[in-house]
Amino acid sequence: MRRLVAFLIALPVFIFAGTNVFLDLSYENGFKWTGELYGNVWLDEDWRFNYRAGVGRGFGIVHTGIIDELKNFVEFYYFPETNLSGKIGPFELKAGILNEERGPGIDKLFLDDNSRFYGFPGFSLKYTQNNWHVESLWLRINDKKSFNYRTVVFDLGLLKIAYEDAVVYLNEVFNPYYFLVPIPTIAIQEIWQYQEGSPWRDPLENANALMGGWVEFSFGAGKIYFEALIDDMSLNRLLGTGDYLNPDKIALLLGGEYRTGLWRFYGEVSGASAYTFERTSSNVPYEYTYFSEGAIEDRMIGYRYGENSFSLKLGLERTFGWYSLGVMYHYLVYGDRTPEEPWHGEEMPPDTKWLIGELTKEHTVKLSLNAFFGEYGGNVDVWWNSLDGLGLEVRFEVGF
Repeated sequence: MRRLVAFLIALPVFIFAGTNVFLDLSYENGFKWTGELYGNVWLDEDWRFNYRAGVGRGFGIVHTGIIDELKNFVEFYYFPETNLSGKIGPFELKAGILNEERGPGIDKLFLDDNSRFYGFPGFSLKYTQNNWHVESLWLRINDKKSFNYRTVVFDLGLLKIAYEDAVVYLNEVFNPYYFLVPIPTIAIQEIWQYQEGSPWRDPLENANALMGGWVEFSFGAGKIYFEALIDDMSLNRLLGTGDYLNPDKIALLLGGEYRTGLWRFYGEVSGASAYTFERTSSNVPYEYTYFSEGAIEDRMIGYRYGENSFSLKLGLERTFGWYSLGVMYHYLVYGDRTPEEPWHGEEMPPDTKWLIGELTKEHTVKLSLNAFFGEYGGNVDVWWNSLDGLGLEVRFEVGF
């Protein structure tokens, strides 16, 4: 008991002794600043306490995906991460407030870090053995919705192959079957939610399961990767039975990069069919999003641009010692993106749909200059974006 009390008293000292502080000043369509404390405290050789918290102020800042329309100059506080992580033999554990992403590439399909200022209660369990590992992750999104993600990754040297699945479910805080049972979540969903006559079936509970995976191949100075996500897999399509085949709801990603000398080239193409991630019944009040309000790009759990979209990114970077230059082109096109409206308020279609409704197209060119302070910590970024104009970011970082 005395040791516990002593540890709790000394914890603030340990935290600030291992703290890094950064101040971020930026301008793009308005001035804003954020200040953040982050770092970790090693409790012993296997366990550590991680934390990140900040404060910000600026014009039109997006806070947890929701724009404060009552104030032009918004002040906000955020706690994206506070957790404990460590190892017990081949197991790695992490628990607390988490802000996670998984998968290859720039824009992840299953789980992306689209909620910059906000973390979620959760925990993960990872088991590693030789050249493969399996991980199960749980997040509590809000008081009605929880999320599970699982993956098995095989590392074969130059080639990596992974299986992924995820499920969003209603009116349950934590379902141990989604976390622990080693079969695809789509099968658990069918058994747990829809098996006729089962005494555990609860009509108030509902779930949306997704499955897929990724591959990555490295070759010397470069790599290529591919990822696929399938939402509501049509079993009758796989089995070839029945007169009606459910429309496929899928998302795909293909990309890569190549480095030669001081040059880096990269590119990525991605997209999702219409209705991917959205609910398909009017009596199911949830969708594959962190928040119910705000821009799609700020609230998706998975693919940043949501359903019914296509994205192409091409970039080039050149390093010159203490500074670097970069140019990126981004083409984005999307149609109706309403994950809260099943089938966009219409009847279920007889086939798969891509880029439907009124289309919006965006061509963006970004030129950037990044200068490093080296031993002093921090950097300066200056950029020009064809959509938003000139931007500037100055970042200072100090460790204690």
